Amino acid sequence: MSTAGLINRYVWFVTTIYNRGPISLADLQRRFESHFGRGEELSERQFHRYTDAVEELFDIEIKYSRSQRGYVIANREGIADMSMRKWLLQTFSVNNILHQSQELKNRILLEDVPSGQQHLTTIVDAMRENVALSVTYQSFGKSEPSTFEVEPYCVKLFKQRWYMLGKSDGYDELRIYALDRIEALRPTERKFKLPKRFDASKFFEDYYGVIVSDEEFDVCPVALKVDSWQSKYLRTLPLHHSQVEVERNEEYSIFEYRLCPSFDFQQKLLSMGDSVGVLSPVLLKDILRKKAETTANNNASAGMGSQYHFKVYKK
Repeated sequence: MSTAGLINRYVWFVTTIYNRGPISLADLQRRFESHFGRGEELSERQFHRYTDAVEELFDIEIKYSRSQRGYVIANREGIADMSMRKWLLQTFSVNNILHQSQELKNRILLEDVPSGQQHLTTIVDAMRENVALSVTYQSFGKSEPSTFEVEPYCVKLFKQRWYMLGKSDGYDELRIYALDRIEALRPTERKFKLPKRFDASKFFEDYYGVIVSDEEFDVCPVALKVDSWQSKYLRTLPLHHSQVEVERNEEYSIFEYRLCPSFDFQQKLLSMGDSVGVLSPVLLKDILRKKAETTANNNASAGMGSQYHFKVYKK
């Protein structure tokens, strides 16, 4: 069996136990045959091989619970707290669904993530080995690319772009680099020590997105007034882990946060249009008002003079 096929089986195995546990071996065997087709059997020996593989791949332990009379995920509660493990499981699960649904491939539409994924393997290997990287990087703010060394601390996916956080030559603070702006990348011979106290999640926990510095703001309370329709979206997908809904009625809700309202957060609020208003801090309200006024003025200026004509291209 191919590696991809085996991985798909591991994913089915662990997600079935996660979703339906406690589950007996007999029930699991029945579901296995039903899912993979007649003649496919999950023997007891194979079952134990799968449990070992799942623990090695996903760090998820499967055990038999006497009190519940079935197999369960031993560290089920911890899965929600370990975003990397959860992301891997979800990614493999989606791949498994797509693999089993080839006849529907034209009806399952996914977002493209075009940003430098070819560099991920090199970066992750360097993180594993604590090896510095030589990076040739084309910043949007410079006319020419530059080459320098970076000690890779972590990677983060945000809005269809992969980013690397690392320590670079000549800078005391950690800096963020978009992978789609990397022109060349190779490991060096130089080793580095990751600080023992470094925690990637804690590093970003007071921010929305990847920009973790702002000249105007420190971490502070933020209050938003959101109309009733947009509030439904924020309840199901919070803007930030600190989000708390403190007031709710038929017309609007008030959400409170504790974060640094840096550029990424400001852009997100602007993208929500008139469905959201800033109650505090006043400085954030003023900044967003000025940006909205600038946008309105730009739109007004674009409407003056000759009309722009869009070209229509036939396929």
